[in-house]
Amino acid sequence: MSRRIDLTPPEDRRDAIPDDPRAIFLTTMARELHRAGVATDILESTVGSIAHAIGLPVQIFALPTYITLAIGSNLHQHVVMLRVAPGTVDLRKIAILNVIFDDLVAGKIDFRAASSLLSDIDKRWPRHRARYDVPALAMVALGVAVLLGGGTREMIVATVIGACVGAISALGRRVALVGRLFEVIAAFVSTLIVAVGTHVLGPTNVLIAIVAGVVVLLPGYSLTLALYELANANLVAGTARLGKVLSTLLALACGALLGFAVVGPSLLNTGNVATEPVPGYTWFIAAALMSVGLAIDLDARIKDFAWVFASCAVALLISHVLALSPLHPIAPFIAAFICGIVASLAARWLRVPQPIMLVPALLVLVPGSISYESVLFAFRSQVNIAVTSAANAAIAAILLVAGLLLSQLLVPSSPLLSSENLGRLR
Repeated sequence: MSRRIDLTPPEDRRDAIPDDPRAIFLTTMARELHRAGVATDILESTVGSIAHAIGLPVQIFALPTYITLAIGSNLHQHVVMLRVAPGTVDLRKIAILNVIFDDLVAGKIDFRAASSLLSDIDKRWPRHRARYDVPALAMVALGVAVLLGGGTREMIVATVIGACVGAISALGRRVALVGRLFEVIAAFVSTLIVAVGTHVLGPTNVLIAIVAGVVVLLPGYSLTLALYELANANLVAGTARLGKVLSTLLALACGALLGFAVVGPSLLNTGNVATEPVPGYTWFIAAALMSVGLAIDLDARIKDFAWVFASCAVALLISHVLALSPLHPIAPFIAAFICGIVASLAARWLRVPQPIMLVPALLVLVPGSISYESVLFAFRSQVNIAVTSAANAAIAAILLVAGLLLSQLLVPSSPLLSSENLGRLR
């Protein structure tokens, strides 16, 4: 009888077993980071760093809808495949993941307890009630309308649109069909509301009202994230996310097209009203409205509302200052660089998870409104303006990504605060 010879080097003969508490913790952490909306490249690097610290060989491949972990060395691997829905940014969950991970590093809990907490995270710390989406999105819409120079009519119409989008979002949590057609329904309803508002209140700037009302649906942040992943050589994940951006814009365009088919395309021409100058003090009001609304929409903890406000205020202030300077052509690059540095330093010195300060700032800076304006200009048969707007949105997103990459190069950061002290995790 021939004898089986194991040619695997002795140092690589560390087989992960299915009930290894380290493997269970690592898999659960990867799933929850994904569900919290962490970018795939950051997820892979974070999980890889944790696995290296606990002495667990692992290879991870993450996509916006899929995670594969091969735990073990060489040919002695146990493969775990997770089919997950595309995660939306959840600041509450990111903060709680940090608390659990910090407790694990500090030795307050073991791997089994940490895995149990991660598995029950939605039960122990549930999201806010769906009805809170209504005032949250209304406040965001009002703040954006102020920043875009809208007058009283635009503010009223945008606020109503935001509240209706919030109601549709709350309904989408309960009714699967509404959730799948969320963007189409929201764009359709917003077009009808603008038509009614123009008829009742008088001439209204359609672009400001619609864009401000549906601003939370615009895929500017997803576009920036997709380009960020592509720049970090995550080609499959970045391409998939870019496809999601295009599908979201298509859904919004379909909803708007249905709306204009009902009310008539003349709405875009008759409601083109000049914007009003924005007084300086209104910037603070807009920042407060947007920060509270975004904090609720991103499900931030109440204790983190101040950090969300600070990030929004910093982003708006930088954008305002740069817009009045000779550096305005590269304003997105500088703003993203400064916001990235501030968020990373806050994570190191103030123990604030980096996404809590970075994500709201990016949502303020991202060019989502420009991309949707290009669609509306296309409906007006102004193809040249539409193409120019789309190109400007892409350029702004590229500048944002460049600024983020430079900030991460100078001050590296991770979603988990204790990642710099992983040597204590055993």
